[in-house]
Amino acid sequence: MAKEKGKEKEPKAEAKAEAQAEAQAEAQAEAEKSEPRKPSDELKIVIVLKGDRSLVGIQAPDCDPVFTTIEGGLAAVKPQLNALVKSANAQWDANPKNPKAKMPEPPPAPPPPVGRQSTRRAAPAAEAEQPSFF
Repeated sequence: MAKEKGKEKEPKAEAKAEAQAEAQAEAQAEAEKSEPRKPSDELKIVIVLKGDRSLVGIQAPDCDPVFTTIEGGLAAVKPQLNALVKSANAQWDANPKNPKAKMPEPPPAPPPPVGRQSTRRAAPAAEAEQPSFF
């Protein structure tokens, strides 16, 4: 009987440890949301040139990237880079991560048709029409 009592306590202890871990994770997530973004000297800028258009992507650590499309090549992008970086920093100061998308629930699956269902297989003649290579 002593062994059985020990076994009963183990699942309760595991459940308690899991609950504590979940509470810690939630507390950490809340703390990250409420803390302002820490300024960093690291910044990644990617410029993709294609035809007469340029795609500029700017990203800082722990922030979602900001993308902008500009008409023109590299010569058109260079004068706008400072303004794009300032705009991205302002966006990250307000909200470093994009909000989660709220997707609608999928519609319920339609019920199966009521009535008599056929249990016959398809005609074997259709299989015979295909040539066999192996």
